[in-house]
Amino acid sequence: MIDFLKLDTEDEGVIAYFKTHPLLEYMSNEDMFNRYDPEVLNTKDKYQYKGIIFCFYSNKRLKISFLPHYYFNGNLHNANDLNIIDCIKIILEFKNTFKIDWEKLKIINLEFGLNVVSPICIKDLITFLIYHEQHEFKDNPEYQFSKQSHSSNKKTGRANNNKIIKGYAKGLQFPEFCHINTFRFEIKSRESAYISKLEIFNLNDLLNVNVYYLLIDKLIAEFKNILILYDKIDFTNLNLKEVSKLNTLLSQSHWYRIKQDNKRNAFNDEKIKYYKLIDKTGIHLKKQLEKIICEKLELLKKGAISTLYNSRIRTQNKTQTTTVKTLLCQVTKINISMQKNDSILLSHTGLKHYYKNDKKVFEQIKRRYLSNRWLSSDFETQIKEIAHSIRNSKSNQSIKQNRIYKPTQLNILNTLGI
Repeated sequence: MIDFLKLDTEDEGVIAYFKTHPLLEYMSNEDMFNRYDPEVLNTKDKYQYKGIIFCFYSNKRLKISFLPHYYFNGNLHNANDLNIIDCIKIILEFKNTFKIDWEKLKIINLEFGLNVVSPICIKDLITFLIYHEQHEFKDNPEYQFSKQSHSSNKKTGRANNNKIIKGYAKGLQFPEFCHINTFRFEIKSRESAYISKLEIFNLNDLLNVNVYYLLIDKLIAEFKNILILYDKIDFTNLNLKEVSKLNTLLSQSHWYRIKQDNKRNAFNDEKIKYYKLIDKTGIHLKKQLEKIICEKLELLKKGAISTLYNSRIRTQNKTQTTTVKTLLCQVTKINISMQKNDSILLSHTGLKHYYKNDKKVFEQIKRRYLSNRWLSSDFETQIKEIAHSIRNSKSNQSIKQNRIYKPTQLNILNTLGI
């Protein structure tokens, strides 16, 4: 999930604390000119702790660069999966190592993403990444087979740092640690205005499970905005007119001309036509990737909510001599101890409990299990439809399980208690 953080402070007490901390190892001293005023010279002292870089500037400023995913792997790579629980553990370890008021350190740079295995050759996938929204993917020299997309300042042409979308061949970067066709999809921002919309202001916010759910929603939404022109398509289900149109839409020059025409909504209208046609052809690359990404993100969520609520219950009951057994929903993994003892799924009672006592959890469940069709309906209808969706999810899980393991077939996972 979290790939990179940069923290910033001008608090003299925090700076003095880190500058004299015995765990920090001195690295180097650098002099550099201010890019806005070449006559101003700033000195930067660099220290490090387990790959975390501390830069102390002569203008009484401290910036900390932290790579949680690399830190998780001993600073060797970020080619594996880093789930929500692992992220929180790393942030907590960092916080517990350095005892300061973390609200005085503001997060000014954030990168988050995930790794998935591409269903096609990774070189082909990166080549066929064309646009994010209406911003063209351009080669990023940082890595082999790497592209990024961003808006640009209309006056200067410089890249805007608000939101940068990155896609690159993680498998080529670290072939010894992951599948050769591993695809890394990332969102990067150097603007606090964007980062604050994700409810992230300082390191404490990255201990909140709900923040990670916002990051997951953002990854899914931004990937949906990507245009992939992949020409290996089965045209069987299309008529001649549709085949002709789709061939036109598969041409990169066609999209370039639309951009140059600068007609309002023309680009998005063509994008809708393109995906409508390739949806008609059946399974295609974009749909495959969306499914793979959504499934991986569900895995990265695994255990996060139950861990959060088990932790809360332990905290609430730490003065009691008896232990309360936590009852979890088999689908959402959320605590349902407020329901009947024989409950196995989050029901109307539990949903109303969370609506009244924890709106954030209720909204998170609502986002995941309430169809867009019912968003404008009354509260009771929404409760009914969310509960119905959860029951359907449980039913689908059972059907899938029975399809994979016939009732008479030995399920080795069950035998092992997994």
